[in-house]
Amino acid sequence: MAIGGLFAGESMFHVERDASKVALAALVDLMTGSDADLSAGETPGQRLIDVQWLTPHLSSLGAIEVTRAGYLNRLARALSLPLPSAFTHR
Repeated sequence: MAIGGLFAGESMFHVERDASKVALAALVDLMTGSDADLSAGETPGQRLIDVQWLTPHLSSLGAIEVTRAGYLNRLARALSLPLPSAFTHR
């Protein structure tokens, strides 16, 4: 699910086992790769991927746990951003 610069993972629904891991890797690449679609005035790291809970696997991929206050700060910043062009209809 994507709203502005917030991306919330919903891995409970899938057709193929572990497909959510591939989708997460592709999302991270889209948001941080050399061709990341940054809007005017945006700096890398302002978008937010909410993986809902920290697991050893997600931690190994770089996920971190943040405080509630930290999350709300990051959320407000992310929601102020537009969707990346890859997520908009053309």
